Amino acid sequence: MMRTGSILCGLAVAGLFVFAVSASAAEDKEQHVSMDQLPPTVKATLEKESAGGKIDEVEKETEGGKTFYEAEIVKNGHESYIHVSEAGKVVKRETAADERKAEGVEKGEHGERHY
Repeated sequence: MMRTGSILCGLAVAGLFVFAVSASAAEDKEQHVSMDQLPPTVKATLEKESAGGKIDEVEKETEGGKTFYEAEIVKNGHESYIHVSEAGKVVKRETAADERKAEGVEKGEHGERHY
């Protein structure tokens, strides 16, 4: 009887762990959006920041309960990334190398190997 109780307790703990991981993953999400879908303040900032270049891709992201927009901008053949708050304020700028490094760290945290 004690063994059955231990198994049930273990299953309950495992269930709570899965729930916690699922809740965390649901909070951090990315969604591709078009320029037409952007709030006017974000669109104006991206157009100003990309002057003389091209906006290749925009994602709406939520991390830690905060929503921002990340855009890939190509100017003079160089890629850069900009994070803009919903209010239209630039909160972060990254080079293509910074972005690759950040993605590698995130993938590494999820158990993927990089050689």
